[in-house]
Parts: sequence; C-alpha cells; structure tokens
Amino acid sequence: MKHPFQILISDSSHEHIFASATNRLMVFSAIDGKLIGSWTDLVDAQEFQESRFKARIEKQPKREEVEKAENATKRLKTNKKEPKVPAPGAGAPPIYYYIRSLTLSRNETYLIGTTDSDKAAVIFKIDYTQENCIQLIKRQVFPKRLCSVLTTLDDTKVVVADKFGDVYEISAINTEVVAEKDLVPILGHVSMLSEVVVAEHDGKQYVLTGDRDEHIKVSHYPKSYVVRNWLFGHHEFVSCLHICSFNKDILISGGGDDYLILWDWWAKKQLARVGLRELMAPLLTDSHLPPERFRRDSPSREISISKVTVYEHGDTRLMVVLCENTNCLLTFKIHTEMNVEHHQTFETSLPIVDFVVLSDSILAAVDVETDTELLQLYKFDDDGTLHLTESPLTKEITISVDCEVLGRAEFYPLYYISSFRKRSEH
Repeated sequence: MKHPFQILISDSSHEHIFASATNRLMVFSAIDGKLIGSWTDLVDAQEFQESRFKARIEKQPKREEVEKAENATKRLKTNKKEPKVPAPGAGAPPIYYYIRSLTLSRNETYLIGTTDSDKAAVIFKIDYTQENCIQLIKRQVFPKRLCSVLTTLDDTKVVVADKFGDVYEISAINTEVVAEKDLVPILGHVSMLSEVVVAEHDGKQYVLTGDRDEHIKVSHYPKSYVVRNWLFGHHEFVSCLHICSFNKDILISGGGDDYLILWDWWAKKQLARVGLRELMAPLLTDSHLPPERFRRDSPSREISISKVTVYEHGDTRLMVVLCENTNCLLTFKIHTEMNVEHHQTFETSLPIVDFVVLSDSILAAVDVETDTELLQLYKFDDDGTLHLTESPLTKEITISVDCEVLGRAEFYPLYYISSFRKRSEH
C-alpha cells in the first residue's frame, strides 16, 4: 500500500501541487496529475547525530590530570577511549524523520521545507522547464528541530521557528550555509513555538508567533526584540495563524480551544469568536479523548485545530476549518462587518490529514490504507457549498506516488497537533 500524504500546498495559479509523504517531497501537475518533480531526504539521522556528537567532543580542550604526589613530573595518561554516541536503547519507541513543514516563497520561485533528520531548512529552486522541477540549493542545519517556515515579504529571508521557542532568519538568496554556532535567534518565547507568520501594516513587517502556552506575540521585523503587543484570548495552545488576503490586518487564530478568534491584530482587537464544540461534538470519537492516564471522571473529547484558511469567490469569503483526525470540514461565511456565520459541516468518508484550496475546489489528503486513491476532491457550488467530485486528477496523482509501506504500522505520524496540549498529572 501507499503512504498517505502528510502535507499539501499549491501555487497561486493552482496548476502545481506540492506534497510530502514520509521523507519525500513531490510536485504534481494539477492539470493531469503527472509527477514533475521529487526529492528524497537521504540523510541518516543516526549518522548525523554521531558526526555532530564527535565534532562537539573534538572541540573540547584536551585535559591532562596531574598526579598529586611527590613526583610532580608524573602525569596520568589521558583516557583515549572514544566517547560513546547516544543511541536509542532496546524497546525505545520508533523515531520518525519526515518533512515537518512546507511552504512556497511569495514569488513562488522557491520551495522551502524543514527536515526532522538533521533539523534543517531545505531550499529548492523551482524550474518547470527541467525534468525534475525542484533542485536543492541550500540545506541549513539548526540547533533544534523546526516547526514552521516562511519567507519575508520581499523573499530575501527565510524565517523559521523551532520547538524550543526561538525564531531565526537566514538568507534565501545566498546559498552559503551559516555555521550552527553563528546562528542567533531574532526573537524567542519561553514556551514551545507552534506557528509563525509574517504580516504587514503601513509598509512595515511584523512577525506573529503562536506558542504552546496560548500566547500570540506581535513583534517588529527586523528589530524583533521590539514587541508591539500580545493577543490574549486563547486558553490552550495556538497551532494555526492565518492572515486574510482580503484584509491584511485580519488574523484568524486557533489551536486547542473549542473556538477560533478573528482579530484585528494591528489594533489588538477581537472581532469575532467562532464556537466549534456544538458543530464538532457528533463527529468526535474516542480517539479525541485525553491519554488514559490523564482522564478524569467523564472526560470530554478534545478539539485540536490543524488548519484554517479562507476561500474567496467573488464577494463570498468562506473560512475553511479542519479539526485534527476528523471526517469533516467546517465552512463559515465571513461577512463584511466581520460577522461569522456557519455555512456547512461537510462530512467525508475518511479522515482528512491535510487539504489545499484550489480555484473552485478543495483537494484533500485522506487517511486511507490503499493503493488506489490517496486524495479526494470536493467542489464548491456557486454559493460555496462543497460536494464530493470524482476526478481523474486524484487517481493520476496516486498512481505517480512511489512511497510504499507494508501496512499501517509503518505509517509516519499523521496527527500530532494534539501533542501540543499541556497535561497535568494532578
């Protein structure tokens, strides 16, 4: 069987689809579904960790122990044993190394991803005239594993966030790799970061960051040590930040709460709060319960928002919401006054892992154990209502995928957003 896709994105023309599954990146034509570009991360994580560990040891100053005895000239021999490299022990849980995030530069000439194997940002030049349309031009290793990546508004810098709360920038133009010791964070959180976006107001750039501790921070850029404000309104982690294209001052945020918030992020003002619990309750399963050791009497099933975006058609603005490990998409109409109205609960036959909005449809990666169809296509009617549509595109893309596994036991993580939720033993 074939491994499900974990990430889907598209360019603005909706003619190309970029996808990841396990340690592979793939580019497909959205016209005929043909594979037009691919890359496989062949870095061996254990070998990389060993080389990094040995390099660190070699940099340490050599020490000699002087015998404290009458003969001051006698010295103990330096221990020549090679240091032992840490390795997972027997019975340790499997460690998965995959493409964790994926984005296009704003001019869509670069594809940028983050790898688990060596904690790197990988930058590809896109050239559709070549047989393989993506070419790796830079691989920048960072101290900690990255969770989010994007570019500045002028595409000169790549901005990345790591799980330990630091945000870095590197050149998107210069292919020279920066030594790890020379990388300096441009801003930080005291909590694990989960999302970062770059926004604009009056020609100036700002970095908006969300973390595991329900915070959204608005920082100036490039002087990111200057904090403009904080947006308080969440009680759980913030995993989704979306700047609306129809108004760059409008931010949609969500994560571990039962609601989404629409903000005027510049004015530090909540515009609307969109409740999800009543809509999602019938569709949540026991897989949404807390881990057994954290359950109390009558535990509630938890909502974790994995993606939020906006579909625009004429005067219609539809917010599309995916809650992790669920068989549905929620759509909401955003009215001119920023009132939000539930439009549709679109139920699907399979759980959706990720989705991308195309010109008049949604292409969804589904959690399925099959060789035949890894994707589903949902078409928008004129009023924005979704319907399942049969399409040769989904079949052709699936045929082009070469990412075989023996069974579900070999699936890489499809759902990880809920792991941001903080737990208490008491």
